[in-house]
Amino acid sequence: MGKLTIRELAQAAGVSIATASYVLNNKPGKVSDATRQKVLDLARELGFRPNPHASQLRGSSRTLLVLLPESEDPVRLRGILMDCPFFNEFIAGVEHAAYDQDLQIAFVRVEQGDQIRQLRQGATPAGVLVLGKHSRETLADLEAWQAPVLVVDDKGYFADHPTAGLQDYSQDDARLGELAADHLLSLGHRKLVLLFGPLEQSVVHKERLLGVRRALQHHGVPFHSEDLLEAEVTLDGVAAVAGAIEQKLAQGATAILAMADIMAVACFKHLFTLGYRIPEQVSLMGIDNLHILNYLPLRLTTVGQDVFGRGYQAVCQLQGQPLSPSPATLIPGQSTGPVPIG
Repeated sequence: MGKLTIRELAQAAGVSIATASYVLNNKPGKVSDATRQKVLDLARELGFRPNPHASQLRGSSRTLLVLLPESEDPVRLRGILMDCPFFNEFIAGVEHAAYDQDLQIAFVRVEQGDQIRQLRQGATPAGVLVLGKHSRETLADLEAWQAPVLVVDDKGYFADHPTAGLQDYSQDDARLGELAADHLLSLGHRKLVLLFGPLEQSVVHKERLLGVRRALQHHGVPFHSEDLLEAEVTLDGVAAVAGAIEQKLAQGATAILAMADIMAVACFKHLFTLGYRIPEQVSLMGIDNLHILNYLPLRLTTVGQDVFGRGYQAVCQLQGQPLSPSPATLIPGQSTGPVPIG
């Protein structure tokens, strides 16, 4: 059974939602002592716990609600936020825009199926920004909210729900994948290690694969599924498939195309440990152009999408002030070069 909502508690107590709210928020007056005690006793008996975010939002119309990636595993969610600099950079753009728009940010972790319905009992926020993977049930609940809702990088939901009332805020990820693969193929590389996040869990990586395959076809290079490796988009995730990467390099692969910069950083670390020279022995490329790349001893070749700018633009779009997104561009670095001779 899902968490009890205040509406259900009010119905069980035979009082209005407003009355139940007065009692649970310990507001004086308006409610008799007998009714107050009845609501409190029933709340205790049924295990009702008020949602802290709903009370924070109540009465606020300048709140920007940011829904963090959905996960039932707190350890995995912590890993997403700590090990995925994409979210950090995107949120930095969100914070900057919120400051400029005089908005207050509230972060919410979605863990229970009825949590969105509980949040809707508070005041309508200025906007809702949905980050990362969320269940279709959560997104369907958001459809009923009067607040503008922007869903970041989930084309799959809008493909399944073409009349959705939510706003689609997606990048042309197929184009990013195509630009990255085309760069390596233009340098003469024909045997690539394709490093992706879990494809069944990521619409973004599925789209990037479409772009990679498009580039391969353009250059007349067949796609081999065995060249593709899937790993969690974290340093530890890539470390778990390091042996498979080594094996493919030993079998003649001359370049690694990672579908996210953090995965490329993990590869750089592993290749450096093994003594590979980049790009003389193996070329390495990422996607995203994250700020973290400035900390590498050489500049990683990547495809940029202005992650900070996208975060800023997301808030502007929620406020009815859409900005033209920056086009994805190839950013040449020092980590890619021609195919090694011999």
